[in-house]
Amino acid sequence: MNKKLIIYPMLLSAGLLQAQQKPNVVIIFTDDQGYQDLGCYGSPLIQTPSIDRMAKDGLKLTDFYVSASVSSASRAGLLTGRLNTKNGVKGVFFPESKGMPSEEITLAEALKEQGYATGCFGKWHLGDLKGHLPTDQGFDYYYGIPYSNDMYIAPSQQFASDAVFREGYTLVKAKEDQEFVRTSSRAAVKKKLNNASPLFEGDKIIEYPCDQSTTTRRYFDRAIDFVERNQKQPFFLYITPSMPHVPLFVSEQFRGKSKRGLYGDAVEEIDWNVGRFLDYLDEKGLAENTLVIFASDNGPWLSFKEEGGSAAPLRGGKFSYYEGGVRVPCIIRWKGVIPAGVTSDAIIASIDLFPTIMHYAGCHSFKQEIDGINVSSFLKNPSLRLRDEYVYVKGGQVHGIRKGDWVYLPKTGNSKFKEGDVPELFNLKQDVGEADNLLQRYPDKVKELQELMQKY
Repeated sequence: MNKKLIIYPMLLSAGLLQAQQKPNVVIIFTDDQGYQDLGCYGSPLIQTPSIDRMAKDGLKLTDFYVSASVSSASRAGLLTGRLNTKNGVKGVFFPESKGMPSEEITLAEALKEQGYATGCFGKWHLGDLKGHLPTDQGFDYYYGIPYSNDMYIAPSQQFASDAVFREGYTLVKAKEDQEFVRTSSRAAVKKKLNNASPLFEGDKIIEYPCDQSTTTRRYFDRAIDFVERNQKQPFFLYITPSMPHVPLFVSEQFRGKSKRGLYGDAVEEIDWNVGRFLDYLDEKGLAENTLVIFASDNGPWLSFKEEGGSAAPLRGGKFSYYEGGVRVPCIIRWKGVIPAGVTSDAIIASIDLFPTIMHYAGCHSFKQEIDGINVSSFLKNPSLRLRDEYVYVKGGQVHGIRKGDWVYLPKTGNSKFKEGDVPELFNLKQDVGEADNLLQRYPDKVKELQELMQKY
């Protein structure tokens, strides 16, 4: 509507004041980035000055947990505030998937009810069929690859009328790929079409195959543009780079820049764009009213060796339920509200972000049961300890538990169970690398943690 409104100055000031009371929210959620793969977390070879500066301006968490050690389940936990025993997402979705149940209420949907403009930029991975894309789950705008960047086009996906085709493709050839996917096995499809990902805007493909060497910059470009167009109301941005998930792609500006090879190049390109975005917030005078959260969706894909990351000094990585699979880097910045330059070992989880952000947005009751806790008081005073335990969920079932310094894994933390596996008990204060199984030495502690797991 283009109706001309006359607004008196006093009313405008009151309206702006009301909008400013609700902070803007930005979540930057990388893909398969390991615990150590930032300068401020100890990486010896990867340079991340922008994210390191974010840590100096805010709060660095050393014991931050995601809800799963794989992408789709982890993202569902973050966006719903619910454990994967409840939100219907047990593992990883492939193309042509309904994904997360549509009745699940996402953070974007909840914030829209509070007057927020909402945008998603990058990897979604919670369903690519109509009715299950970001624009169906609370986001006003979506731009990105709807799942992992090693996946392929789906048969029912629609092309925009002005779609761009690359690498010799035409609309006819692209539809031949869709037919091949529809009639072939997943193994055959991955062999032929691996990495030929579709780039979406809204619910349609706008580029095929996507030029993945430019996605990191383009995601942040679109995010900045979204803020430019939505400064008159609070905004929520969910920026989810496709990297450093394999296959790795970087722009010419960053190729060969890192001492850590292509993986390091990809992380350093993300860091540069994070810095560009934070500088933009500063220049626009938005930093004091914007909560920015940086984290990874799960641990590194260790089987890819040099093209995977590092979770040191933690054990394990993606797929596993050792600390390296579910404990990830997390930095939270809100200038003037969250104390600067603080490092905390408090147990905080990605499921806590939903109720905490909604607290700041002015909403304190929810339409679905939330497993996360409101940690806003902790963010203001990081000496507080609001939770003493956290449960590990795999395949929709409780797989282990941490209480204080103790971790109990009844079937081991291996990604795949093997005959002969035994339960494991670790003390993280004494053994953060989970090398010494204390199961036989502390039977009372095992019993205590077994009983505690029954709560979940």
